[in-house]
Amino acid sequence: MARLVPLAHQGLSLLLTRQSGDEAAPPELPQQSLDLSSYPTTGLQQFGLCIIILFPALSVLFVGLRTYSRATTRTFGVDDYFIIAAAILAVAEAVFSYAMMKLQYIGVHAWQLPTTPSDPTRGMILNYVVVLLYNPELGLAKSSVLFFLLRLGGHEPRLRRLIQVLNWFNMALLVAVLFASVFTCVPVNKYWDRDVPGVCNAEGYQYLVTSGLTILTNVLVLSVPVWIVVGLQIARKLKVLLICVLCSGIIVTVFSILRMHAIYSLYYPPRDPGPDPTYDIRFVYSTVECNLAIITATIPALHRLMRQWFPRFFHITSGPGADYQHGGYSSGGSRNLHAIGGSAKPLKDLKSSVGHSPGTWLNSLSNSEEDILAKDGITRTTFVQITFEHNPGPASETGPRRPLSYGTKY
Repeated sequence: MARLVPLAHQGLSLLLTRQSGDEAAPPELPQQSLDLSSYPTTGLQQFGLCIIILFPALSVLFVGLRTYSRATTRTFGVDDYFIIAAAILAVAEAVFSYAMMKLQYIGVHAWQLPTTPSDPTRGMILNYVVVLLYNPELGLAKSSVLFFLLRLGGHEPRLRRLIQVLNWFNMALLVAVLFASVFTCVPVNKYWDRDVPGVCNAEGYQYLVTSGLTILTNVLVLSVPVWIVVGLQIARKLKVLLICVLCSGIIVTVFSILRMHAIYSLYYPPRDPGPDPTYDIRFVYSTVECNLAIITATIPALHRLMRQWFPRFFHITSGPGADYQHGGYSSGGSRNLHAIGGSAKPLKDLKSSVGHSPGTWLNSLSNSEEDILAKDGITRTTFVQITFEHNPGPASETGPRRPLSYGTKY
């Protein structure tokens, strides 16, 4: 879409020059007006502008609630800083996208375009800034999710390594794509002024490749919470519920695919693009995708706050079908005592009790560890099996006794 309007302006300028019979260099075109109210509009464009305003506003609301919850419980983590940074970039992108839609006539009928050409430089600069902001938003949101999952399930070595590798790959991709976006053209100002000597990348190919990598990282990040929840000994319905909550970001991948298709249609259009190519607002897919990534990354961390405000609707219970038993320690010489149980407790509390079931972990799964982690963010899951058998010999003698089984899983 960003390519159509500059080409239309250049074609119109060339046509007017030829009609006038003037073979001299065309006069310098006037700059585009910054008075956004002076531009033509349509109902479709207004709908697109509402989307550009609404979704960042929702992102700020969700991130604000998350920040309030973490501040009141003093459990701020790296994941919170990343999601706050993503929300700030989302607001900045909304401002530039709003102006860009007006200056680039996105969502406006072709017959509404002005007959007097103007310099499209300002609109192209806005487009350049929007492209730069897009990938960092998604990258920061995905890193926030991975840091959150690391705090929840990082006690298992294989899972911890997987999350760390994914996070490093995501951050490396963020830097690489940002670098490629900055230097799409060399020199940089050739991006918005094609008359400047220099070279530019094949933009369509570049954007399609980065979109494909974005979809790949989305799928990889979504696989992590599935791994965490599948390993829990809980009812199947509850597993499905937790997977749905933690994998709500799948809708982001849907919009990533839609955006990729829109990019392909823009840079590799059919022979007949139709009589009204500017009457299209698929440009807003980027805004929806980025802000949904921020919102869905924030939802699991809001469970504690929602449970406080609406306890009847947001309390997770294990239900009668849960597959676990309560267990505990015995300090005396009890006969035929068999206790099996599991716990997810801060390290500082392991000495005092082991009697919490996996339900404790479930009730705190979306709390960002407020109830189950110590302030250092370390969790250990301990499975204990203690068996005492009656010793027929005198109490003062040491007779054969079954070994005590104590397993710890980090």
